[in-house]
Amino acid sequence: MAGRRLWRRGKAVRDGEKREMSKSFPKFVSDIQASVDEKLKKLKKPESELLKTIQSYYDEVLEIYRDAYKKVIEKTVTYSNILSEIKSAYENAIEVRNERITQFIAQDRIFGITARKKDIDANIKSLEKERKTLKQEKLELSAKISALSKEIEKMKDEKFSEHLELMKERDARYNLYWENVELQQKLQELQSAGVSTAHDARADPVLLRIALDRCREQLSITQKDLKKMTDEYAETVPRREYDALQATLCDDARALQTMREQFSALQEKHKKILACKNSLEEELTETKERVSELERAGTPRPQWDVCGDFIGGGRARWRQLARGLSSREALLALLKELGPAATTQHLEHFDGLGTDPVIPPYLRYEGQVRNLRLSRREVSVIINDIWLGKIEHGRGMSMQDYVTKYFEDRYQQPSVRAEWAYNLCSGAEQMLDEPQVKLFWGILHGHLSEDIYLAYRTQWYTFRDNLYKQSRDGENINMDEFERATKATFPLKSEVDIKNIIDVVRKQLKMKIVNVTVNLDKLFQENDEGFDRCELARELFRQRQVAQDKYVREVLAELGGRRVGPIADHQLKRAFAIVDPAIDHVRMEYNIRWVFSQRDTTSTSTCPLPLRTVAMRLASGNIERMGARYRGTNRRTLYK
Repeated sequence: MAGRRLWRRGKAVRDGEKREMSKSFPKFVSDIQASVDEKLKKLKKPESELLKTIQSYYDEVLEIYRDAYKKVIEKTVTYSNILSEIKSAYENAIEVRNERITQFIAQDRIFGITARKKDIDANIKSLEKERKTLKQEKLELSAKISALSKEIEKMKDEKFSEHLELMKERDARYNLYWENVELQQKLQELQSAGVSTAHDARADPVLLRIALDRCREQLSITQKDLKKMTDEYAETVPRREYDALQATLCDDARALQTMREQFSALQEKHKKILACKNSLEEELTETKERVSELERAGTPRPQWDVCGDFIGGGRARWRQLARGLSSREALLALLKELGPAATTQHLEHFDGLGTDPVIPPYLRYEGQVRNLRLSRREVSVIINDIWLGKIEHGRGMSMQDYVTKYFEDRYQQPSVRAEWAYNLCSGAEQMLDEPQVKLFWGILHGHLSEDIYLAYRTQWYTFRDNLYKQSRDGENINMDEFERATKATFPLKSEVDIKNIIDVVRKQLKMKIVNVTVNLDKLFQENDEGFDRCELARELFRQRQVAQDKYVREVLAELGGRRVGPIADHQLKRAFAIVDPAIDHVRMEYNIRWVFSQRDTTSTSTCPLPLRTVAMRLASGNIERMGARYRGTNRRTLYK
């Protein structure tokens, strides 16, 4: 316990010394303090409570502070005498303490353990009283130190003001000195001119001696003050220079922060350029492979002018049809002219199909129907109008029944209804190369699910809304933000698909290479033909169909391929769960109901279907992947 008290007392002493040293300004004191701290860190603190061990440790600490005290005496000129006296008094006290300790040890040996114990108890009581006294003194000294600190700060301010006054006084003395010199010069001029007498020119020797002694006293006082001020303000920096250095530091810090931000921006730009470079290299490799394949398997462009000899109107009409078309477009135009739809284009009337129940309701008519020769735009406008009405009407009616209702609501006469229905079907047959017309035609005849168009439409408007949310001004968005929004909307699309979407956007808006701003109003501008007429919508639909075909192929491969027998619902569920681990229960039940044509959700048993039928149903429905196929070690839900 005594060892712990000595340890705490030593620590308190060191802390007090550090606080006192931290308040001094000269540099040599800071250097001595740093040296003392380094030496104290090297000492190993005693872990034992034996007084002998603790005493040896504090002897080493005392030796360190003794050396530091010598350095302080050597460096301090003003207070060196009093410090030397303090040191000698402290050394004498230490010697007396050592002699007393020696005497106490000798007394312990003479009187034995009992006397020693009594002395120890008495010492403990006295030390306890002394501790309380010292604690009280410590509190008083702390209050006094705080008061003295305030007084020191106040004196520093006063000293600075006195220093300014001394500077002003010095300037005034300089002025007086020069005025005195001028007056002496004038006096010499007057003396040389003979104005004053010889007696006035002579000075009083006694007065001069008194003035000389007075000047010597003032000079000695001034030298002492100058030496004292030199010692005190040796490490002081002028306020003007400090403010200038502080301003320079702030400017340098701002410049450094700006350069760091620029460096970070350049790093991000460098990463994007590297990614773009890698993408371009991959695209270049693919393009080279395609070019080599085309060079190997390509054929020269055929002589399309010969086709004019086999169509109505001759070569003049063929040149008009094939002007500005590519080889593929020219081939499609030729097939339209030579196909069954070509014969109906030049007919004046259509023959009605009759009123047999097998005929679709909107085509049940007997007699001839006038050929209106609808243009491609008119057919697209009618199809878009049908879709808008069907969405408002809901899904309670099939597409055939709604088309019948659509024409009945608009045209009261059966002949007029038949004209528009037959002309719409004729125009749609000629426009099956258009994706939106082909989708409408398949849904109208029941070959495709209506959910394909609804999901496609929802995807389009979700994509548009997300892009407008990312736009800062509600109209424009840069290409980087467009790419991020596209990836967020379509997380399952590959980098190639994202790049194709960006290329289609540039092509649709006719953007230059240096232009990186996308105008959303122009990109999503719709007309009477519907949203799916723009190039971006066609690209999204194409990628959607490609992704669905790939998804269906993976499911069929998981089922076992062509040699597998009839497929039951639990087998199809298992294949969906393996290929698409992220699929949920609702989506799973929707896919199963579509494939097995279950309208009643309460039914729990279905008949197995051949693989060919399952493949056709999967290809004709709204079958989408919900997530990536592989998810590491995540748990998979199995459907049985």
